Amino acid sequence: MLKSIESYVGGILVLAALVLFLSGMVLRLMSSPLGGDWVAEVSIYMVAWGLLLSAAGCVAEGEHVRADFFLRMVGPRTHFFADILAALAGLVFCLVLAWFGYKVVAFAFAWDERGPSYLQIPTGYYHAALPVSMGLCAVRYLFVLIELLRVGGGGGGDGSTQSEEL
Repeated sequence: MLKSIESYVGGILVLAALVLFLSGMVLRLMSSPLGGDWVAEVSIYMVAWGLLLSAAGCVAEGEHVRADFFLRMVGPRTHFFADILAALAGLVFCLVLAWFGYKVVAFAFAWDERGPSYLQIPTGYYHAALPVSMGLCAVRYLFVLIELLRVGGGGGGDGSTQSEEL
């Protein structure tokens, strides 16, 4: 099964952060001026963005946490309605987090908040990972909801109502 683009981008960012952090450690051991505090700051930004972007990939691939023990005890019709309720709840939750995340980003940029390293990267870029990620998750939940309604409960009640192209 192919992974979503968000999963690939998130994985690449986390891997790049790991390489950057390890190279920064080696540079500090060699007493290089390039191994400064900026390495940790950039690595943290990359890990935050990578992990949060991967959340949308989890929604697209149906890998989010579910109450499977409950869904195994109910019939296909109840399973279908539980899937719709979960998609709606996920959509609303992600939209609310995207909105409040946007407010945090706007606040960080308005106050010109900056990171502790000599790069002085605005922290708004760090905080922007949340509204971007939650916006992408909301879009993915909308796709899941549309697919559930399109299939109309004919997915067999095993959670297989998501299409492979999501």
